[in-house]
Amino acid sequence: MILLTLLLVGIYLSRPLYDPDFYWHLKTGQWIWQHKSLPHTDIFGIPPFPETSPRTEFIYTSYWLLQLMLYGLYSLFGMSGIILFRWIIAGISLLICLFWTNIRNWYVTAVIALGSVLLLECYFIERPQFVSFVCFGILLVILLHSLDQRADRSLWSTLAPLPVLMIVWANMHGGFLIGQAILIYCVVVEGIKFCHVSLGPLSARNYRILVISSIAALLASCINPNAVNLFRYLPEIFSGNIYVNANNLEELSLLQYFKESRDYTMVLYGASIVFTGVALMFSQYRKNITWVGILGGTAVMGCLHMRLMPFFLVAATIFMARFFEAECCAIKGRVVLIAMLAVTTLYCVGDEFPRLYESAKSGWVPVQQFPVRAADFLSTNTNTLSGNIYTTMYWGGYMIWRVGPERKIFYDSRTLNVQRAWEYDNSKIVTVNQRPYWKGLFATYNIRVAVLPKYEADGSPNVLTQSMYADPEWTMVFAAENELVLVRDR
Repeated sequence: MILLTLLLVGIYLSRPLYDPDFYWHLKTGQWIWQHKSLPHTDIFGIPPFPETSPRTEFIYTSYWLLQLMLYGLYSLFGMSGIILFRWIIAGISLLICLFWTNIRNWYVTAVIALGSVLLLECYFIERPQFVSFVCFGILLVILLHSLDQRADRSLWSTLAPLPVLMIVWANMHGGFLIGQAILIYCVVVEGIKFCHVSLGPLSARNYRILVISSIAALLASCINPNAVNLFRYLPEIFSGNIYVNANNLEELSLLQYFKESRDYTMVLYGASIVFTGVALMFSQYRKNITWVGILGGTAVMGCLHMRLMPFFLVAATIFMARFFEAECCAIKGRVVLIAMLAVTTLYCVGDEFPRLYESAKSGWVPVQQFPVRAADFLSTNTNTLSGNIYTTMYWGGYMIWRVGPERKIFYDSRTLNVQRAWEYDNSKIVTVNQRPYWKGLFATYNIRVAVLPKYEADGSPNVLTQSMYADPEWTMVFAAENELVLVRDR
């Protein structure tokens, strides 16, 4: 089972670099290293730049530590350094498991394998949000391991690791807010336990240690560029009234996401919630309000917003590992676990093998997903093909990495400007016998170069590409499989 787990995780660690956000993170890390400062305006986009807001300030400055780490590894090892980063994160996660539970237990290892596949199927390790998932797991293990030990312990055992963890987390991703919430929750709930002995309260000394360590960790988490700004941004993060949120699948609920995507991984996520809930009902922890609140709260968050589902998966994996190690002797529970692992592996891992072949054939950057050859062409013809660039949102981050910040990109997955998001969506609409919207838009932003696909993901022709190709003001200067470069005649 250990070998199977390593194999499954290794497959995901070896997939190509598909995530479009990764590339602008990497470029931002390069910019920070070169300028020895944090960006506070849009250094990659076409002017006029969006007005500074809590949201843009967060996107500019909240990931800086991880962005520097990614660029440092890239500088040393190329894109293989990013794959090395994946293995480092996986190694840290394994150390968490070794500290928390006995991985030599066959069923515990199966729990870890199941949790790993569910987590890695939809989420890329090289994204800052994945660091939040790992930091969340470390935080839970430190707290819950400490709370499970009823013997007196030293203040240093929690006061040392918690603040260090929180200050690192707070400078890599805004998800540290969930860490703050967990710290506050544990302090409050462990305090409530003093109301009745049946709730299993800590000793007064251990509770004081928990309070002191949590306060120190909360203060440490405020040492970051967005200590106050993030709270100003908080009302916008999940608001359905914000245009960019309404068009982002990650902001949808689990059910809405499934309806939009027909991705049956969502069914597996739902099954994991049910399985964990049933296990909790039969566990000795069912009366432990700390465990109940953490599992219940993260499950609700994950159901309401897809991007928060991994926090439940991490919490559920930590709980289920302890459950199968110490409690679950029932054959039915073990059968369900192995059945879920088998179904999840067959459904999720099967389509990873073509991706492994793709990375072996063309390298870590997938040429079928990003305009690698078009970017090569632009890079070697910078003098003759200058000017602002229009491309798809999915390709925007990659083009930023290849030709920015000297060449400005109209739009990318950062979606900094709500108006530009609306303009981008309308630019793809081509109405017969009417002047296409994109012509006026391109004139407004002085767009001289367009890097576009010939076909959509479903195989249908890209209507914007067709419209531009038929326009006498634009000339195609490069074509390679599903990528074109069109230039506006001067």
